[in-house]
Amino acid sequence: MGLVEHIYPYLAEADYLNPFVKLKFVGFSFVFFSVLYLLSAALGSLTKTYGNLRQKEKIFWNLAVVRGAYGLFCIVVGIWAIFYDTELLEDAVFSTTPTSYFALTTTVGFFVFECGTLLISDIVYRKASFLLNLHHWLSLSGYSLLLYLESTHCFGTKGLILEMSTPFSGICWTLLKAGKAHTLLWKANQFLLVHTFHLRSVAECYMWYLTYQNWERIWSAMPTAMFISLYTQLVLVTFLMTPYWTYKKTQQMITPVDWNFEDSDKNKTTNDSVTKKAV
Repeated sequence: MGLVEHIYPYLAEADYLNPFVKLKFVGFSFVFFSVLYLLSAALGSLTKTYGNLRQKEKIFWNLAVVRGAYGLFCIVVGIWAIFYDTELLEDAVFSTTPTSYFALTTTVGFFVFECGTLLISDIVYRKASFLLNLHHWLSLSGYSLLLYLESTHCFGTKGLILEMSTPFSGICWTLLKAGKAHTLLWKANQFLLVHTFHLRSVAECYMWYLTYQNWERIWSAMPTAMFISLYTQLVLVTFLMTPYWTYKKTQQMITPVDWNFEDSDKNKTTNDSVTKKAV
């Protein structure tokens, strides 16, 4: 029995081959994450920490909440796909399940929301993270391609486990902004965050092992566009993104700093120095 049967029966019975059904699920996902963003903003406005943030930091705070929720979803689905779902392994190129369709349509909806928000924020504030944008836009195009070509659900669904670091990353940033960077809670979360990046490397090695096991089938049957998309992303996360983020988060664990808004930290340091001199 698949994962979605335990959530809601309709999710297992839906006609996912129908493009309109897939679009409906993508749309529901987009709306869900949009509402969660607005709910985060509404509840955050009731706290002093959120109220003291600059507008762009408030956007980042709300995105951290949305990403954290999506990350928890990915952890559950990824663990299920890797350890319990045997159907996807029957054909690494074309096997699909109701759980894989639900997970992938939810993911596309999330990345439509995420990329749209990032694009608007980057245009308004004229500052962008290259790696973050690269990761998210490649993910949006790759997962959209999975649904369109009805292919590679095995890798796509199992690969969701790579988002395991997202909830801990969001907690790390919000605790930093709340001035809790030297508390036991922050240190414990940071330790778990760094460890999730180590586990990401294990998961990426597993993806390469799956490739080795199914290479003949992949090479002979996987659509060319899907092959290029999948292995471009796998090479980037294995050899560039995960090692870089592991280094940065380890560095942050030793010296707490918010490099997403380093200018605000510098301004704060400058203002504190001026205040001390005045006193």
